[in-house]
Amino acid sequence: MRSVVVALVLLGAVLAWPASSAHANRFGAPWLGVIATDAAVAFSAPSLQAPAVGTLSKGARLPVLSEVQGEPGPDGDTTWYGVALGFLPSAVVREERQPWLAEAVRNGVPVYAKPDRKSPVRRQANTGSLLRVTGLSPGLDGDPDVWWATTEGYVGLDTVQPATGEYAAAWTVPEAAEASTGWWGQVVGGPANVRAAPTTAAPAVGRLVAGQWVKVLGEEDGQPVSGNTTWYRIDGGRFAGARIHSSLIRPIAPPTPNTTPPDPVPASQTWITVDRKHSTLTLVQEGQPTFTTYVSLGRAGVSTPSGQYSTFGKYRADDMTSASVADADHSYDLPNVPFTQYFRLGGFAIHGTYWHDGFGGAESQGCVNLTIADAAYLFEVTKPVVAPEDNARWSAAEAATTVVILD
Repeated sequence: MRSVVVALVLLGAVLAWPASSAHANRFGAPWLGVIATDAAVAFSAPSLQAPAVGTLSKGARLPVLSEVQGEPGPDGDTTWYGVALGFLPSAVVREERQPWLAEAVRNGVPVYAKPDRKSPVRRQANTGSLLRVTGLSPGLDGDPDVWWATTEGYVGLDTVQPATGEYAAAWTVPEAAEASTGWWGQVVGGPANVRAAPTTAAPAVGRLVAGQWVKVLGEEDGQPVSGNTTWYRIDGGRFAGARIHSSLIRPIAPPTPNTTPPDPVPASQTWITVDRKHSTLTLVQEGQPTFTTYVSLGRAGVSTPSGQYSTFGKYRADDMTSASVADADHSYDLPNVPFTQYFRLGGFAIHGTYWHDGFGGAESQGCVNLTIADAAYLFEVTKPVVAPEDNARWSAAEAATTVVILD
């Protein structure tokens, strides 16, 4: 059990991200819970006979900080969840894997590189600054706290609140359907502000550096900048669904499809080819390339393994932590990694990526990293098929999609 001291945080509306029907996180606490019954009574101890310390309404969201065994709950289950208010029987709580948009509650909120106060501070968030929260992480490297994980780093539980207002509502997560019409560009002219809406009045949700590759999902008409009203809605990465002015992006050569087939060619005539030399992924259907995009692959020392594999397990959202990787070269905790498709034992997967924008290069621990919309699109067309109401499915080889990774 992890020992933490936090304030109760109730969350409001969330954004569209992979949903989960799982009862509790397979890695244990902490995780974000939502009250699933009309009302839930919190108790001072894990027992229905203990004094009641509060009532939570249906839909209330709150961090689950521990999982303990106690007296049988209303359904006979002896598992209880510790929250800041007290203890809740497991029957009244389900896990929530969708992200939510937060705003800083004060100036100078540090956003740490890791869930660890000794790690570098990546930026300072001020009152009203927008952050996309992806889940909860335990402290690493001896840190005793629980943290909100965001697309830019980690913040304390009491430093943010649900964001409101038109700009918060405008910064939504891209959908799978947007992936196939997008194109790739490169940031020009120095660091580029990325904004929640197509206007300089909207808050900057972050910056992309000159030379960085970015996927453009579409054009929007917005505030003129030097007479130019065209803004781009982008994929990602850290700022998926945000906007950047078109003057700051120039097109680059589109990724070249690689249709090298597996051996033998699957009867379904569907496979994925990952080209390590050019950092591309191609979906091949009926022998024809139907989708090609740039990806990020493993860094030196943790390279993406070449070979032929199958997508044996898929999660709409799954936690990735260095605690489960024997040869990880640094400590990390990434809750709710979206649209994850495991293809090799040892944690190797194709998945969406919210913590970096290094597409076209090497950034991963060996996985194949895609933008959010690209990962969502690929997830929906590969096997095994995961029903919308489910989070995960594992399959036998005959119900999988073949993955070829080439040098």
